[in-house]
This record gives sequence, structure tokens and C-alpha cells, in this order.
Amino acid sequence: MTYASVDDVAAELGRPVPTDPNVIAQWERWLTRIENQILDRIPDLHARVLAGSPTAELVADVEATAVARKALNPECLRSTTRAIDDGSVTKTVDQTRSSGELELTDGEWDLLLPRPVRGAFTIRPEWG
Repeated sequence: MTYASVDDVAAELGRPVPTDPNVIAQWERWLTRIENQILDRIPDLHARVLAGSPTAELVADVEATAVARKALNPECLRSTTRAIDDGSVTKTVDQTRSSGELELTDGEWDLLLPRPVRGAFTIRPEWG
């Protein structure tokens, strides 16, 4: 069972929960796929969640956001053109919004696996 649900994805998209069983099954499959990707990189995810870092809510947010991006562009289209008679409309998907792939952004990975803050230099003020 994934941390996020179909309800979370619908809320992320600002849409009602789908009633079509095919859409529900697709979103559930995508949620499972994204969680499998997370577990591949963070095998002890469940233990980390139990310890409180990251929280279950944060993991659910990350999963729902990734699936919502995929739902916005399920066919991985970059641009589409529709022509009717002598008029046409062209739409181009912003790559930062959705590549159509089911993947986490670097920022989302950073939320799940925060990097320790390290500096190359230490600055010590001198008084005198």
C-alpha cells in the first residue's frame, strides 16, 4: 500500500476523484510505480517514516505530486496541434511541469533524503 492515495492525486490536480475504474486503476498503478522507485533508492523508507524523517505525509505529498504530473501529460506529448477548417490551436507542454515520465525531481529527492549541510570553508571572525 502506497503512502498517497487516488484521493491525494485528485486533490493535487484540483479535480474530483475519478469514477472511471480504469483511471483509478491507472493512478493506483502509477502510485505503486513511484513508490517502488523511492524504495529502490531508499530501501529503509518505512523504518525512516516510523522514525519520523521523512514523515508519512511528506512521502504522500511527493508521491501524489509525481503522479499528478504524469496525469497532466500521460502520453508524454511535447506539443499538440488541432486544426478545424482553416483554424488551428497548438499547445506545448512546459517541460518543467511534466515530461510525461513518472519520476521524482531532484528537489523531491532532497525532501525524502536531505543532504547534510557541509561547507568547503570555515570562517572564523577575528577581533582585534
